[in-house]
Amino acid sequence: MKDHLLSLVTDEEGAQVTIHLDLAGVNYLLAELNNIKENLEKNDCPHTHLLSSDWGGSELTTSKLSSQKEEVNSIHHLKVYGWNEEWKKKHNLV
Repeated sequence: MKDHLLSLVTDEEGAQVTIHLDLAGVNYLLAELNNIKENLEKNDCPHTHLLSSDWGGSELTTSKLSSQKEEVNSIHHLKVYGWNEEWKKKHNLV
């Protein structure tokens, strides 16, 4: 059993993402985002990968609400990128 709940699911088309988390999952996600923030403050371009156990990781869980049929696809790999101003412009993310 995981020590946190951090599940991402999409609707059938993948147009809507829902996040399910408990307090430990919130703390885990905040720690990852704080790490990205700290690196951005150093003008670095950090990123992280969060994976489910199905994809060889332990960061994401694959729990879904059984009562909500529109949530049909678990997300097994979440990439989070932090972009400084220079690289944001180079990648046309402005």
